[in-house]
Amino acid sequence: MRHEAGTAGINVMDGESVLQNRHPGWGLWWKQLSVAALILLFSLSSGLDGLLGGLIVAGAVVGYVAFARSQSRYIVTDERVKKEVGFLRIDTREYRISDIQGIDTAQSLVGRLLGHGHIDVRTSDGTSIPWVGVPDHEAVAQSVRTHQRKYDSSMDRK
Repeated sequence: MRHEAGTAGINVMDGESVLQNRHPGWGLWWKQLSVAALILLFSLSSGLDGLLGGLIVAGAVVGYVAFARSQSRYIVTDERVKKEVGFLRIDTREYRISDIQGIDTAQSLVGRLLGHGHIDVRTSDGTSIPWVGVPDHEAVAQSVRTHQRKYDSSMDRK
């Protein structure tokens, strides 16, 4: 099977081709990173011992975020879309391409500067997969749209 994206860390079904395999942007963990920055900021005023302790705690938080990001993925294959986010608490959801009814994309000013955007993949029953901080989000959304059209034309639907 020919893959257009890396398959590391993905359980691929027989005959399935990976089209997109993206890690979320760092902004998905903005709360944790803000806590690390505050810890570091407050530790600056507490002497050398406090600074060392603050560096260790803030470093541990940043290390957790980096590892959680490396384990998190937004995946598009020729058969499904999938979200796997987290490390200690993993949030997973997937839909078959045939079940997708709509795709919404958005990009904030900060997202434009960083090259990240948001994608919301919706189904007819009202559920959705929100993808936050997706690098090159329009290319990812276009991949889904392209494979929706292929599916629709194979089923003689429009």
